Amino acid sequence: MSADEVARRRTQMGEAIRGWGAIPGAVSEVSDGHWLLLSGAPSPDVNLVLVHSSDGEVLEAALATVNRVGAPSLVCLAGEASEEGLASSWQAVGTMPFMQADLAAVPQGVDQRVRVAGPDDVEVAVDLLMEAYGMDQVVARIAVEPVLTGLTEGSSDMRYWLLVEDGVPVSTVLDARAEDVITLWCMGTPERFGRRGFGRALLAHVLHAARQDGMTEGLLGATPAGKPLYEATGWRTVEEWRLFVNAASVQFA
Repeated sequence: MSADEVARRRTQMGEAIRGWGAIPGAVSEVSDGHWLLLSGAPSPDVNLVLVHSSDGEVLEAALATVNRVGAPSLVCLAGEASEEGLASSWQAVGTMPFMQADLAAVPQGVDQRVRVAGPDDVEVAVDLLMEAYGMDQVVARIAVEPVLTGLTEGSSDMRYWLLVEDGVPVSTVLDARAEDVITLWCMGTPERFGRRGFGRALLAHVLHAARQDGMTEGLLGATPAGKPLYEATGWRTVEEWRLFVNAASVQFA
């Protein structure tokens, strides 16, 4: 993948979740050198910034927006972006693999246990994210409710999926699309439902649906818990994003 193509794919990650910017008080920006989605909630897990421009003024402007919103955030630096503009209050917490998959080459299949979540599933999806990630209820609700109640419609194409086993919801994932790309977020299976193939089955079904809808490529930022599944199903790491937080994150410590 060329440098220009990688840059375009980074930008599509931000474009795909622009719908979250419809949350009252939220701020969303997407440019060639950065994107950000600041929900305003009190957690870096729902206030995201990616800077991949070598121009220090791009990072400076993004940080000024973070300061104006006043919410704890996760700043990701990619490509030629420099961390020189980050104050000492920003703590390095490692890296996150930015992963890509050709949808024609990854496992896919229809699973009758999987369905698109709707407005009546808000509490179900909130509970799954709380248990899978250790999220606070307020934070999990910010991630779920705007999507399932239609607040994001018209801004971006986003939906949650559920895998329900014997009447019990056991796994969830958010699919957000931009052009020919499906991006994946918030994939979670609580530990008590782990090692039964639920995550793999859910992923295969969602990617099959995306392929049927004309999507050709998948993108995601992997958590440490999710990376082994993605690697085992044909996803490859394009690059590592350097991560910085100014408050505790439940996903990155």
